[in-house]
Amino acid sequence: MSRTTAEILVPAAAKPDDEDNRYLLKFKSSLVKRWSHTRMAELYEIVDLSVYLWAVDRSDEALAVLRSVTSVITEPPRTRDGVVDYNVWCPVAAANALEGRLLRGRGDAAVEVPVARITGDPGLADNPDFIREQVAVAAEKMAAAAAEGSVKRACHRLSRTLIGLLLLAELAAAGHPYADYYNAAEVAELIETGRELLRTRLMAAA
Repeated sequence: MSRTTAEILVPAAAKPDDEDNRYLLKFKSSLVKRWSHTRMAELYEIVDLSVYLWAVDRSDEALAVLRSVTSVITEPPRTRDGVVDYNVWCPVAAANALEGRLLRGRGDAAVEVPVARITGDPGLADNPDFIREQVAVAAEKMAAAAAEGSVKRACHRLSRTLIGLLLLAELAAAGHPYADYYNAAEVAELIETGRELLRTRLMAAA
């Protein structure tokens, strides 16, 4: 992964300027001060922000935030020992999953790019039990998250559960063999449920 000027630029959609939603304003204000494409925590928060924007029907902004990362980190970065740096690649893979969904939703042929990155991810493991477990516990996890008293914790937990489901949905859409381990229609329903729960918490904080 090269160090470029583009790598450290914060997209306009991620800046707190003119943000009307109080929670998103607070979230953005914190994140822009720590913006990084090399730290796992910040990369996941960039994906969280994209999920939040998508949940409140601001998909163009969500896509702009995602592409500020995926247009720079285009392949799994490696350490000096040649090992994939999953601290960076795991959140980028999550970004690719939401990007794929957004592009597919508007019929954009560019969806082939994130899909190829997802299906070619060296971190994908043939682990049926783990994959099925993600689906089996998702509804309970999202219900518990939505019941959190803290908006921050609720949104964080909902986003992280949705991220896992979005990856499974993209594998299914691509016809990946691992999609045989779960019901794609069930995953799609869970995503809509989680998105609605997240939208409700975000709009209540507006």
